[in-house]
Amino acid sequence: MKATVIFLILCILVLGFTTSPAFADNITIQNASFEMANSFPYSSPGFGVWNNGPIPYWTTTGVAGSWQPGPAAFSSVPNGSTVAYSNGGFIFQTLGVSLLANTTYTLSVDVGHRLDGLVSNYALSLFAGGTVLNSLAGSNGLIPIGTFADESFSFTSGASVPSGSLSIILGSAGPQTDFDNVRLVATPVPEPGSLALLAAGLGFAFFVFRRR
Repeated sequence: MKATVIFLILCILVLGFTTSPAFADNITIQNASFEMANSFPYSSPGFGVWNNGPIPYWTTTGVAGSWQPGPAAFSSVPNGSTVAYSNGGFIFQTLGVSLLANTTYTLSVDVGHRLDGLVSNYALSLFAGGTVLNSLAGSNGLIPIGTFADESFSFTSGASVPSGSLSIILGSAGPQTDFDNVRLVATPVPEPGSLALLAAGLGFAFFVFRRR
């Protein structure tokens, strides 16, 4: 009896370890919180200092750059003292890693709504090469004024994936959207066959114990 119980426990442990997903992996994004910035030639009382780019490690189109907001715009920013702003343009970075199969990717970005009420539509997108994996569009007017909101979305890949490096694009379609604290997390998901194997093993163990 004891030998049978020990054997069943070991089988369940082996099944659990072989079917459990790996830990989530934070994908490296260079200058993810925009703290690396060039000099700030422009300033305005209460609104801080800013430049019109470039943003280190990011590529911009249209009017975009780095900004250290003053208290007339934000009482604080999510991470550090500097954010990226876009006045109707795009900010993007190619990450140099490829999409993995059977993996869930979660992109999170802090999006701001200035105290002086500038409202813009924005879009956050995740690409693999030229393929759009998923995106999130919204209005920063829905974010409480003077604050940042953590906006995120996910994409789960299948057994086959499009080629090309992953890239992140942050876009604004209005007078200004502010971004900070960009994060991308990859979490492997178990294959359906592994889950079925675990369920079968647990069912067999339950049957044996009932028989005893």
